[in-house]
Amino acid sequence: MGAILFCNIGWMSRYEGLVGKPDKIVGGGKWFTENGTGHQVCNFLACRDGCVYGHVETVQGKRDRRIRIEAIGGSGDFVEGVDVVWTATDPDEAGRKVVGWYRNATVFRERQQFPQPPSKQHVRDKISSYRIRASAKDARGLDLEDRTIAMGRGPGWMGHTPWWAPSDESPRDVRHFVNKTRALLDGMSGRSARRLNAGDTGRNSPAAPSNPYLRYVEAYEARITPRHSALQAKFERFLATDGATDIRPNVASADLRYRDAEKGAILAEIKPCERANARYAIRTAIGQLFDYRQRTKENSSLLIVVETKPKDVDRLLATSNGFGIAYPDKDSFRVFWPPATNTA
Repeated sequence: MGAILFCNIGWMSRYEGLVGKPDKIVGGGKWFTENGTGHQVCNFLACRDGCVYGHVETVQGKRDRRIRIEAIGGSGDFVEGVDVVWTATDPDEAGRKVVGWYRNATVFRERQQFPQPPSKQHVRDKISSYRIRASAKDARGLDLEDRTIAMGRGPGWMGHTPWWAPSDESPRDVRHFVNKTRALLDGMSGRSARRLNAGDTGRNSPAAPSNPYLRYVEAYEARITPRHSALQAKFERFLATDGATDIRPNVASADLRYRDAEKGAILAEIKPCERANARYAIRTAIGQLFDYRQRTKENSSLLIVVETKPKDVDRLLATSNGFGIAYPDKDSFRVFWPPATNTA
């Protein structure tokens, strides 16, 4: 997968402009306090050229800081193909929440000046520069009721600098948050989150309703829950009595890695879920496990462990795509592999 960059900005409803718009900004930083506006207020405005132009505050005192793009795979003046996740501090509940994202964005080391304003709203809000650019079709904003994914605090998390690129060596809870954020992006990009308004047409797109996939991610994916830990512990106990060896948690971000006498190395992803949303869990695990296997550089078999017996059609979603699937059965587990190697 490509690099991911988190950028923290002030809290707004839509980020489609401030002047003449029924919106306001809360917590926009020192620049907003002193100037009454900020370049971030149009971060989710689709411009006439089909792009969005994002801003994260880089000015500190009299210095305009560079974004260290080496942390996200860059080396020159810019880096392409970055997933940029925008966060803001919820004024009611506190804590940084995911408010939207750009997929496949270009992040610039230095501030970029517009040769001409990309929209009339940029003129109204006196926005003359940007730090990040993406296609509007790859940008999604979350409505207020859908901003439920919260970032943690403390060592290893975003500090005072409002942009942050976690590494593969980050603490486990950070890596878990990143993986679940990617699951949110993969599940909602192109489908469910609010599409952006065109900058100069005056047309308003309707807000998307709260999405069941987002509700699943919030309930089961955004953090390590006691149910996740209990399911993993139960599965590890099953493996220990079933002849598995070299059982190791948290390898290449996968929940579990072990060896089987017949199948060799296996990477397992643990998915607490209800039967009604097991398909979301399986769909999410498929993308994650492909990513984890690439990181290990080992031809491992891939197994999805869900909390309850899935529907037949959901089980086939896994096995027909080459994945094993397991679920609890009394004090044991049922394990299914694709038909050619079914071990159930």
